[in-house]
Amino acid sequence: MVIMILTATRLHAQIVGPYIQSPTDTSVWITWKTGSDTESTVMYGSDSSGMEEFVSGNCQVMTDEGYSSDYYYHSVHISNLQPGRYYYYRVKSGTAQSVIFRFRSQPALSSPEGTYRILVFGDHQLRDDDRYKRLLLAARDKVIEKYGGPVEENIDLILNDGDQVDAGTLDQYENVHLKPSSIFSGNIAVMTTLGNHETYGSLGITAYYDHFFYDELGYKGIVSPGGENYYSYQENNIVFIHLSSEHTTDEQVEWVQQIIDSVKADPVVDWVVCIGHRPIQAEQFVGDMSEYIRTRIIPVLAQTEKAALFIAGHHHLYARGQVRDYPIYHIISGGAAWDQYWGQSVEKDFDDVQKTIDSWNYQIITFYTVEKEMAVESYSIGNPELGFAFNNVLIDSFYRKLPDVNPSRPSIMTVPEDSVSLPFIFVSSPYSSPAQIPYNSVQFQISNNGDRSTPVVDLIRDFEDIYGTTGEPDYSPVDLNKDLDIFKYTIGKYALPNGTYYISVRHRDKNITWSEWSDPVEFRVKGSTGGFITMTTEKTVFKKDENIPVSYYFGPGNALDWIGIYKTGDTPGPVHSIDWKYVNGSTGTVSLHVSQPGKYFIAFFENDGYYELTGRIPVYVISEPVLSLDKAGYNEGEAIEVTYSDAPGLTNDWIGIYRIDDVPGVVGSTLWSYTSGHSGKISFPGLPHGYYFVCYFLEDGYTEAGESVIFSSGSGLASLQTDKSVYEPGEQVTVTFENASGAAKDWIGIFRQSAPPGIAPLVMSQYTGPVSTGTISFETPSEPGRYFACLCINNSNIRISNKANFTVESGAFVPEQESASADLMVYPSPSSGRFRISAPMLRDKDVLVKISSINGTTVFEKKFRLTLSGTSEEIDLSRIGPGFYLVRLEAGDEILLSKLVLR
Repeated sequence: MVIMILTATRLHAQIVGPYIQSPTDTSVWITWKTGSDTESTVMYGSDSSGMEEFVSGNCQVMTDEGYSSDYYYHSVHISNLQPGRYYYYRVKSGTAQSVIFRFRSQPALSSPEGTYRILVFGDHQLRDDDRYKRLLLAARDKVIEKYGGPVEENIDLILNDGDQVDAGTLDQYENVHLKPSSIFSGNIAVMTTLGNHETYGSLGITAYYDHFFYDELGYKGIVSPGGENYYSYQENNIVFIHLSSEHTTDEQVEWVQQIIDSVKADPVVDWVVCIGHRPIQAEQFVGDMSEYIRTRIIPVLAQTEKAALFIAGHHHLYARGQVRDYPIYHIISGGAAWDQYWGQSVEKDFDDVQKTIDSWNYQIITFYTVEKEMAVESYSIGNPELGFAFNNVLIDSFYRKLPDVNPSRPSIMTVPEDSVSLPFIFVSSPYSSPAQIPYNSVQFQISNNGDRSTPVVDLIRDFEDIYGTTGEPDYSPVDLNKDLDIFKYTIGKYALPNGTYYISVRHRDKNITWSEWSDPVEFRVKGSTGGFITMTTEKTVFKKDENIPVSYYFGPGNALDWIGIYKTGDTPGPVHSIDWKYVNGSTGTVSLHVSQPGKYFIAFFENDGYYELTGRIPVYVISEPVLSLDKAGYNEGEAIEVTYSDAPGLTNDWIGIYRIDDVPGVVGSTLWSYTSGHSGKISFPGLPHGYYFVCYFLEDGYTEAGESVIFSSGSGLASLQTDKSVYEPGEQVTVTFENASGAAKDWIGIFRQSAPPGIAPLVMSQYTGPVSTGTISFETPSEPGRYFACLCINNSNIRISNKANFTVESGAFVPEQESASADLMVYPSPSSGRFRISAPMLRDKDVLVKISSINGTTVFEKKFRLTLSGTSEEIDLSRIGPGFYLVRLEAGDEILLSKLVLR
């Protein structure tokens, strides 16, 4: 963090906070915000009537576009505390001082205490809503109810798992995070995690760096190469690792490996708790998770049984599961932000998630040092915004206890003497545990050769599977496994092709420890098929009267096997199909036909009956909607009008607007609205700077109908430059562009200077193709003169880039001049983090400097006044991880680009 020390200028500061953070057993940071007065003083002591210690700190005056008030952020580091002791304190800025607060310093690392307890909250980025406050108050009530006394006597730490704000702005940090957190933050240290929303907004990630003091943290002195993007520390007998799911680097993996290697040999550390914003699995908005953490970080954590828990947010609900092969729990604690509930997204029941509950939640986690046990309780207040409330009730509890005691090794009880005909039921031996721990899960695996690394069936079932809800009026969670005997596995008819197989089983207890695998049992299947039965269509949305080709593979081959199409909700048998065809052999294609628009499903049936041989395929038959916008480019914040025509007009059809790289169903829409009928207009509020697309979706789902339309909000989104600024006749003009929208019909045009696109005649143009970065060459314009190149979006005349000026000479020799970007120099580069920029052509001018990573994330943005020599003040990015970065300098219509290497 960069600190700026200032002198006092005003009185009557209003204090927001205080906010305790980054505690150790001998120190703590105390921060607060005021609207004036740069004095930063903490008075403290072990007695409320004798706070004789005074510590002065620093004040940083922060500024932000759109924040009209003064923002004075105070920070004081107290470094002479005794471990495990209570302290009273108040903060003072000028004439303003806080009431007296009390906190307890962290226990000594060398002698961990008997009990250590934390609270967990996540995703509270709403600006004008008090749901985060309501959740904090519920947690405070529960702590007092369970343990009595002041909260600082029973809670040692608070963890936030990311998206503490909706965007990196001063308004958001003050009103969304600091003010609500004050329910606890004056008495208990709060530690945050970097989420995706911290990287958005006018200040972006720099606001995160400026509010929190994580620079000097590091378990065993293991320094984070990513600065405050990710960090670690030890409290009591626990190592906490705060990951960044937004920085998917090799360096972060290597850093975690260093920590785990040290933890393995550390006799004082019993537990590792890891916090990252994006989850490693999610049953709603399927796919919106961190594959990076799932596949690269979790295996590193799994090298020690001390790694017990991974905490995530991002999804606004509660979920809990277990890593398939390792004794690590993973939870989602995200119930205080935008509503997220069943039926709102793409959903799937996963075997590594035991329960998903769509309500506001928080966790109390208790570590018992002597017993080496971690106990987790999750409480919910329901979702009052959706009309249902829970009375601060326990919705989940689980634990880990060390050392592990494995359940007894099971066996397969049903051993066929000869070939089996399907269906067939395999039964596991009863569960047994030497430690008397109840069972949680059973896993069956079937392979062709006894090698479990390549199973054809891999089935894990827990004693409960909480997935979905009963809906109104009580919204009770549904247990899909309520009446299921998970120790029995029925192989359905035709579920396995003919052949020889091997089946094994293992058991898992509620301490999520697996037994050894059973001995494999060989069995042979007869009377089935030659392969796994499947059925496919090329697409799922068809026009009315369009042929619907359906391909099928490895059917039983009966002469009367057939494929039919039904309206969704109809029951085959009692209700006739809309159209049907007999198949011809075990593999082939049939063609179905539907005249009436609607939602349908296709099913594959056996031998003139209604036994379904494989899963159904849902399809739509519709008229294809057409979307249009009143313009292709909007000013930032300008209203957006979307017209739709020839639409299907189904109930709950809707139009959604997404950022250009978002995937509908995986990421929530930026804006959306239901349609009404077959045609109409919808006016959406303006959007922040960026590229977007608008889509038409069917029936409250994520099935897209028709073509999406790409548009832009704000100017100067893309940048381009020519390879030279002066050309002779016959030379080629090479134009390099970056950050285009990626629309196939984005185009680069060459115009005479002072000739706006779409008004003056175009000299020449080319489409960029569906790419955001690239190079295009033009023949030099035939007439001498001054020209510019610019980039326009999606076949429109809306310019989204700077103008790259160049001159074509009449034939006389003109010395070659450097391109515009050659006028921007970054030095030193490579750099360890501190550098300056120089742009002599813009000397003594105001410029905006933006620095972004190669994946497009903005890591720095600030306005400067260049010196008379064209040099900026020193920029400090030492907290940013190493890598290649793009430096972009804007001054009016001038845009200069350069590269920066951080090491």
